[in-house]
Amino acid sequence: MKFIHKGGTAFIKEKNKRNILHCIKGDGPLSRTEIAERLQLSKPTVSAIVEELLNEKWIKESGIGVSKSLGGRKPIQLVFNCRAAYVIGVDIGGTKVRIGISDLDGNLLDVDEFSTQNHIHSSFLHAIKERVEMLLEKQGMTNGEILGMGIGAPGMTDVDRGIVIDAPSLGWSNYPLRKEAQALFPWPVLVDNDVNVAAIGEQWLGAAKGLSNVVLIAIGTGVGCGIIINGQLYRGATWAAGEIGYMVTDAAKAKGANLPPPHEGYGFLERFTGGPGIVQSMQHELKGRPADHSFPRDFTARDVFQKARQGDPDALQVINEVIDHIGFAVANVISIINPEIVLLGGGISKSADWFMPRIQNIIQDFASVSAPVKTTAFGEDLGVVGAVSLVLRETESVLKEM
Repeated sequence: MKFIHKGGTAFIKEKNKRNILHCIKGDGPLSRTEIAERLQLSKPTVSAIVEELLNEKWIKESGIGVSKSLGGRKPIQLVFNCRAAYVIGVDIGGTKVRIGISDLDGNLLDVDEFSTQNHIHSSFLHAIKERVEMLLEKQGMTNGEILGMGIGAPGMTDVDRGIVIDAPSLGWSNYPLRKEAQALFPWPVLVDNDVNVAAIGEQWLGAAKGLSNVVLIAIGTGVGCGIIINGQLYRGATWAAGEIGYMVTDAAKAKGANLPPPHEGYGFLERFTGGPGIVQSMQHELKGRPADHSFPRDFTARDVFQKARQGDPDALQVINEVIDHIGFAVANVISIINPEIVLLGGGISKSADWFMPRIQNIIQDFASVSAPVKTTAFGEDLGVVGAVSLVLRETESVLKEM
């Protein structure tokens, strides 16, 4: 990006341009006069920049407003053009990869997915490229219409270098994801931890919209936590903020447990609350009772939850322990961060209506303060929407706030 000296004419013009665009985007439709009044800019300045934005298709004219004076000329209204460009969002999970194309307002136009493990050992990024090209063709879009691509990866991620430091579920260690992706795609690629991008997605359009201090805990194959403080993602000194999968929520079990984790590199909390950990705990329980044909041969964590809800005593014992671990983790995070809201995402959130009272009781008994705990708003599209929001927040364009 070309350097623009703060205080110089070019910087001031760029700042005014972005402010005018964000004013129209947030509060439109607006007339040129209304924009000038709101931003305290001269009418000639606003008119010149509006013409630029119209020519670049970031905004469009949308009808005629109401005249302020009797017989006066009715002002032309301006609105944000959410179809001026499009964004690709990629959510890489331990089980599946989900890919979507979104407009600039976060509306997903099309989504596709494929199994992670079927491709992780060969041509993984080429599988993503194939799906992206298919989606573009379906939408009749060209590469030039894409503003950028955001990718959420399930592990510690060095955002500056685009390197996934550690992703146990994928077998990645210091994997140069951005460099590899950038070699395949003709647009900017941004990479971050999957739960971080989920958190900013919820802050942008979801259950945390408008909030500045947010915690999102996602529980699926592993356990992750996205933290937003004063409106900004907190990533930590070495990109490891939010790795609550390593949180110890039972000292006695931590000291005495001899069972191996489901995957090398997984922490204590993930051992008991991640999908593979739940399956392993249930398998341990089933060893102590006669052959039970009510459980599928290759049952999943979802099956264990279903059995618990149906009253199976061993499944109920496993799931109650899972919920207790989650409850203590949430209480600890609330006491440390003091967020406005805690969001629960991932596969486990689908059963939240059933176990939320138990978590609320733990928070009430053990947290220093209270905070509302809710499920995420986007369901399975959360990671895709978050990856889109990453591009809009970080890509250098007129859309990015200064």
